[in-house]
Amino acid sequence: MTVYKTAREEILKDWQANLQDFASEHEFPAEATESLQDALEIIGADDRLYAIFRTWEENYWKDPDMDYQTLWATLEALDGTDGISKYTLELLFIIGISRHTRELYEEQGISMEIFHDSMADMHWKLLECHKMYGIWGTFVIEWFPWWFRLKRFALGRLQFERITFGDEYEKDGLILHKDSPVINVHIPSCGPLDPEAFKASYAKAAEFYKEEFQDQPLVFVCNSWLLFPAHKEILPEYSNIRAFMNDFDVYKSNEDNGDLWRIYYGAEEKGFENLPENTGLERAYKKWLMDGHMAGYARGVYLYRPE
Repeated sequence: MTVYKTAREEILKDWQANLQDFASEHEFPAEATESLQDALEIIGADDRLYAIFRTWEENYWKDPDMDYQTLWATLEALDGTDGISKYTLELLFIIGISRHTRELYEEQGISMEIFHDSMADMHWKLLECHKMYGIWGTFVIEWFPWWFRLKRFALGRLQFERITFGDEYEKDGLILHKDSPVINVHIPSCGPLDPEAFKASYAKAAEFYKEEFQDQPLVFVCNSWLLFPAHKEILPEYSNIRAFMNDFDVYKSNEDNGDLWRIYYGAEEKGFENLPENTGLERAYKKWLMDGHMAGYARGVYLYRPE
């Protein structure tokens, strides 16, 4: 007897195949892959969840600049449905639409290497979420629209997007105004910040954006805890973080402990005396905090000059 599959069954089969391929390509932990597959199966069996996923998937196909804020609010409101965390729902959705993102890359002639490296950000966010909350998902969903609008790209070790400067700056002949075009830099939590790797990333970015900056200086900007000026006291001179800082003229900084989670993944909320000391960075920051200091972040400018 011939068995005919419904359109929904075919769609669910495609969703699961895409998830399996994505998890394999980006080397998700086996436990994460199994957990996500189980959750996706539940979504497929729930009429309401299936309809929401399918509707918004179609919205993305029609317009990559769709209303992400409404989508995120919709998924947030579903937190706990059928025992699935909103963090898992959100990650599963963006993995699902990544199939179409691949097609957009191909249409625009952007390499599959850049696509792979860009989508790998979901791996790093998956691991961060599990370290923070014990959940396989992502807790920073508002971070992702720029990836799927093809406005942010991973070029080697670092991630970049073209923005306007949004501030005033003048030093050593470089003048930047609020509307000056610059390249914003992000540093994913994917391992050591090796100087050779981040310098290679700047070179790749210079090549990638060269048509947009033909008659203008190529300026990178970064707003990050990694540029916190006190690192010159906290960390040894040979540290990779200090090497990363050296390219930037840090012109604005603030003391704030809000980014300590990037080092301790929530352990900082249990008291500084209980902070782990498994790495040199953890030990150095624990001493700094126990001595009564605060962490912080800063903004810096890097005028790129090819070596």
